[in-house]
Amino acid sequence: MYADAAAATPLSRRAKAELLRVLPLYGNPGGLHQEARAAKQELEAARKKIADAIGAHPDEIVFTASGTEANNLALLGTLAPRLRLGEKLSAVTSVIEHQSVLAPLRSLEREGLEVVLVGVQPDGILFPNAVSDALRPDTALVSVQLINSEMGSMQPVREIAKELRRVPERKILMHVDASQAPLWLDLMVERLGVDLMTLDAQKILGPKGIGALYIKRGTLIDPVIWGGGQEKGRRAGTENAPLAASFAAALADAQQGVGKRVKKVSAVRDFLLAEIKKVLPDAVLHGPSGESRVANNLNISIPGLDGQMAVVAMDAAGIAVSTRSACSTDNEEPSYVIEALGADKKTAGEAIRITLLPNVSYQDARRIAQALSEIANRYRK
Repeated sequence: MYADAAAATPLSRRAKAELLRVLPLYGNPGGLHQEARAAKQELEAARKKIADAIGAHPDEIVFTASGTEANNLALLGTLAPRLRLGEKLSAVTSVIEHQSVLAPLRSLEREGLEVVLVGVQPDGILFPNAVSDALRPDTALVSVQLINSEMGSMQPVREIAKELRRVPERKILMHVDASQAPLWLDLMVERLGVDLMTLDAQKILGPKGIGALYIKRGTLIDPVIWGGGQEKGRRAGTENAPLAASFAAALADAQQGVGKRVKKVSAVRDFLLAEIKKVLPDAVLHGPSGESRVANNLNISIPGLDGQMAVVAMDAAGIAVSTRSACSTDNEEPSYVIEALGADKKTAGEAIRITLLPNVSYQDARRIAQALSEIANRYRK
């Protein structure tokens, strides 16, 4: 049973069908002959479908190889050129952001960028006024993850964006990493009020190896991968038409029936938490409760049970869960996200992340809770 959807998801039936349909097209979309034109047509159809799903224009969508690359393009592409010109700039983000946001910003510190890190409440929610209080005359960009990938907190991006617009003469870019969001939230970019938005196909029942960055018209951005003039000069490299088509199908499906999906999965998630607390009453929930938590996420610590030991034991029992973001598994330190909520290192090291797929059942939930109970009774100290 797979319960690590925040790391990656299986291909949906329609995403797989689209991939197989377009896979035989081997032409380079940058060419002029028939094979190239066929690939280009599929690529542009996918771009339009992705734009339509989030209320954008097709020329505002840039394909990348991942959500990580899209985050790097958003941050390095907007800030690095200005820093090289000698501008004094700062950027604001939170202490619980994904490493694909924190690492690029840290790299820009060597070029003079000042990174302002904003803390979160114990439930992992960022106060909009905490961001506005961190703004300075030289703030150029604010970056916030719409849904935290570890403990599922949903950030008030619309409210933060409104705060940035209160001083229209100061153009502060708003970047949101929405990689975890399409299955669970409406992503109309005008309603969100963002200038840049990251998407990642592998999180939404789409293929690995492709992401996208929404870049609002008028936003100045340089490429971070140089070469040819693909993607209107914003991302060099031959575009992957089959992956783009599959991604577009997955995103279109993800944005349909969001409310019904959330209602169903959150009910199973709440049932799972109740079952866990029934058999393990001392289990600790990390992150928010209620509507501030994404529908498919639970992050818990079981006192005395090491998180990595629990994940290995669950895998042996046929259930896939994780301890934290898959991008941080080589780091043996406890999760910095859970520590940022006020947990000590021991409790953070006991954290187990359970992220459910849209087709999860109550029977699945019972099985997870029962397995956790058996593993805790066997291994915890």
